[in-house]
Amino acid sequence: MNDNIGSPFSYDLGEELFPLPSLSCIDIPVPQFPSISPLDSNKSGSQKPKNGRRKNPPANSSDDIGDMNPNEHKKKKIMHRDVERQRRQDMASLYATLRSLLPHEYLKGKRSICDHMLEAVKYIRHMQSRIQDLSNKRDELKRVSDKNPVATMVETLDSSKRESVLVRARNESGEVQVVLNTATQHNLPVSNILRDLATEGLEILSYISTKVNDSFIHTIECQTLVDSNHTPSIDVSELQHKLINLEYFLLN
Repeated sequence: MNDNIGSPFSYDLGEELFPLPSLSCIDIPVPQFPSISPLDSNKSGSQKPKNGRRKNPPANSSDDIGDMNPNEHKKKKIMHRDVERQRRQDMASLYATLRSLLPHEYLKGKRSICDHMLEAVKYIRHMQSRIQDLSNKRDELKRVSDKNPVATMVETLDSSKRESVLVRARNESGEVQVVLNTATQHNLPVSNILRDLATEGLEILSYISTKVNDSFIHTIECQTLVDSNHTPSIDVSELQHKLINLEYFLLN
């Protein structure tokens, strides 16, 4: 059996063989890269921002706290705590004032501050709506009154051409008679006159109103105290002056 296997390459035995050159003799160019020291690699890694953003250093770093005087640091903490306490007290006072201004039905079943704030907003809107409705009604009444004007003129009893008020003491017992003469178109407030007389310390004994032609005659009998000289304790002329300047309204 022939163990020799034919080679696929044909060669001639007479050809001379040359040895292959060694790798050390071949000049292979090697690319040069900048050298990176471990310190530079740490810097580049630390400077790389996270998520594409660079974070600012904290305001109160450990170095600043270390450099700060312990007493100064404690003082700042105390001041911050006092300011925060005062702020909370002011807010609590404002919330209490707000609750006091809200009606009870708006606070019923509401305990949290957020609920109180929401109810306050609802109450303000409700009041604004009511104010707007009242303003509309007022404007409507003004328009109606402008269409039907009513002439009302205020005068006094002193504006009459004739003597309209007479006050006199009838006798030494302290009786005082008040007579008022007014026209029929005058709306004399008799109740005000009687009240003023009672305020002056007079006791009303009787009141009579009589129509004569185009006027009314009001006669009021009063009783007052008398002093030791049997004179009324009230100044008759002063009372007459007050009644003369009494205001009344003209009737249409």
